[in-house]
Amino acid sequence: MRVLFVYPNLNTQMGFNQGLAMISAFLKRAGHETRLVNLNENLPPVPTREQIFAEIREWNPGVLAASTLSQQYAEARELVTWLRGRYEELGETPPVFVVGGVHPSMVPEQVMADGVWDHVAVGECEDAMLDLVERIEGGDAAQIASCENFLSWKGNARPALAEERVQGSWQRNPVRPFPNISIMPMADYELFDTQRILDSKNGWAGLITSRGCPYRCTYCLNHEVIDTYRADLKAPVRELNFFRFRHPEEVLEEMRFLLKRYERVNTFIMDDDLFTQNVEHALSFCEAYEKSGIGVPFVVNAHVKQLDERVAFALKKAGCTILKMGIESGSPRVRKEILQRPMSDNDIFETVRLAESAGLHSSGFVMVGLPGETHDERWETIDLLARLEIGRFRSSMFYPFPGTGAFKLSVDGGYIDPEKVERLTDFTESSCLDFGAAENLFIDKLAVCMPWFVNARLAAARGVDPATLPASARYAPLVERVLEMDAEEWQTYKLQVREIDAYTAAAAAAAGEVHYAIKFNAFMGVRDDYYLAEERAAERVDDWVTAAAPPV
Repeated sequence: MRVLFVYPNLNTQMGFNQGLAMISAFLKRAGHETRLVNLNENLPPVPTREQIFAEIREWNPGVLAASTLSQQYAEARELVTWLRGRYEELGETPPVFVVGGVHPSMVPEQVMADGVWDHVAVGECEDAMLDLVERIEGGDAAQIASCENFLSWKGNARPALAEERVQGSWQRNPVRPFPNISIMPMADYELFDTQRILDSKNGWAGLITSRGCPYRCTYCLNHEVIDTYRADLKAPVRELNFFRFRHPEEVLEEMRFLLKRYERVNTFIMDDDLFTQNVEHALSFCEAYEKSGIGVPFVVNAHVKQLDERVAFALKKAGCTILKMGIESGSPRVRKEILQRPMSDNDIFETVRLAESAGLHSSGFVMVGLPGETHDERWETIDLLARLEIGRFRSSMFYPFPGTGAFKLSVDGGYIDPEKVERLTDFTESSCLDFGAAENLFIDKLAVCMPWFVNARLAAARGVDPATLPASARYAPLVERVLEMDAEEWQTYKLQVREIDAYTAAAAAAAGEVHYAIKFNAFMGVRDDYYLAEERAAERVDDWVTAAAPPV
């Protein structure tokens, strides 16, 4: 059977969807055909709905399957609603419409209640999707409707009338056990325009060595997913095999494939939730990678409370360059009570210290605009970053994913703006929460120029003589000016922030001042020693290329 995937990844960061690539690999291994419509403005031209419809009719897939985050779901729903309308106009039978991913897994009943989809997928669905496709191909309605991991219309017949598509006219089938990732095929990189994606991401190639996470942070989907599996399979968490690991040799094989198949791969980024959580697995991979001779730098994720000293130094020895960790807030209260991340400031400082002492560039994630967070606690995040001496930090707007504990906190607190939720497509440039006009404006300023706030507070937060950290005096007037701006003035000024940051950082670098600059993307603050070293390395390469070039 032919399966057409749709990835409505518009107005947000461009990426490679591991879930779709893995499902495609399962389907292809079983003899099915797959294609992808990847809707992203960074991969032009973005096809119109008519062009998508024409491709579907020409290729004639039996199934159209979409994968969505919450911010992408509205686009997918509207596209499929439109496609159904076009098929009805022509009196033709459409393909079977399936949706999966984060949003459908978290609120499957809400998605099914939209009445648009034939099947709504829940959880990890590589083997489940293959099962569904083969049941559809077999044509037995009862078998199709009872496929595990899916909500399906009873009798596999989507009611023709909208008023009949209500709760009770579909069935929710239980999930099956988590897939065994040690026997999975390699992700189908050919499904995506992987070379273009790599080039647009400066040669960073993402892959995974494990799945799962043992923590229950309120803003994440993991705790909801595990609760679903625990209830459906009637098994305790320890028996679910949620936290799974690939053998290092399988990962190395995938890396060698990427290096052979694609050009300009210069960094591997391990997209595991927590690469360092299992010490034995981390050490085993580091040893295998070092012996492999692949030699391409790599990046991993860690938990602040789980970085073994042996792992830190093994990572550096193997070629890891950046260690990323979730900090999320500078307020211990917010971390514990709102995010369910009970880690102390000392935990954070010790992990950064260990990473840097091992020679790793430390990177922290923080969120702005958290529900229940006070104005002063937002300043605590700024001051923590100013004291931390971390290598880089990435700021993002908090987004309350439906179905999570943080979503409930946002609803209960009366923070959610329904209009913003409907139109929001990313979590880096805008918030769907409403804290009042003044605080909304302050949060937006933080999101756009957090490095300025941190630089301005370096000396005060560390309790040292400002003369020892002169960047504070350089950036303080910028922050004061930003804070004084009303909403109208800020909307104009924020468009110039990257340009202003570039020449301010250049002046700070020329004066030898420790500072953070906005680098690589609009929401990343990077310490001067790292970005200057990288720029010097790039200049050396440019000089070498120029010197080696033949005369024209």
